Amino acid sequence: MLKRSTCLGLLAGSLLLFQTPMDVQSQDFTEKVLGETIYVPAYSRVFSHPNRSDLLAATLAIHNVDPEATITLQQVDYHNEDGTLLRTLLDAPVDLAPLQSKTVLIPINDTSGGVGANFLLVWSSDSGALSPIAEAIMTSGSGGPGPSFTSRGRVIKRQTAE
Repeated sequence: MLKRSTCLGLLAGSLLLFQTPMDVQSQDFTEKVLGETIYVPAYSRVFSHPNRSDLLAATLAIHNVDPEATITLQQVDYHNEDGTLLRTLLDAPVDLAPLQSKTVLIPINDTSGGVGANFLLVWSSDSGALSPIAEAIMTSGSGGPGPSFTSRGRVIKRQTAE
C-alpha cells in the first residue's frame, strides 16, 4: 500500500500532465466580441505505418455557447493540406440561435483534404457574443476499432467592440 504522501505526489504529478496551456488559461471566456475567424485542424487520413493510412470522416461542429445572443456564420470553408480552398460549405450566412449548433460533414471517401486539412470559419454578432466552440470530430467509421479523435479550433482573428 502506498503512503499518503506518495499518493499525493503522484496525484500532483498527474495533474501537471493535464494542465491547460497558459494561453488558454489567460483567455477571457466571458468577453463578448463582434466576430472572429477560427481555424480548425481536420484530417481526412492518418498514417499508422510509413505506407499505410486510415481514411477518416471529419465532422465540423460549431456550438453557439452564448445563452443570450444569436451569432451568424458568415463563411465556412474547407482547405486541403496545401492551404488550397477545396470548397465553401455555406451557400448563405446561417444564424445560430442561443445554444444552437451546426454541423458539416466531410465523408470518409473524400480524401482531397489530406493529412493537414482544415476548416476556416468566420462568424459575427450585431450586439456581441461569446466565442463559439468549433471542433472537428474525425472517425474511421469502419465499424471496427479505428482512430477517432477531436481537434479544437483556434481563434486567429477577433473583432472587438471599439
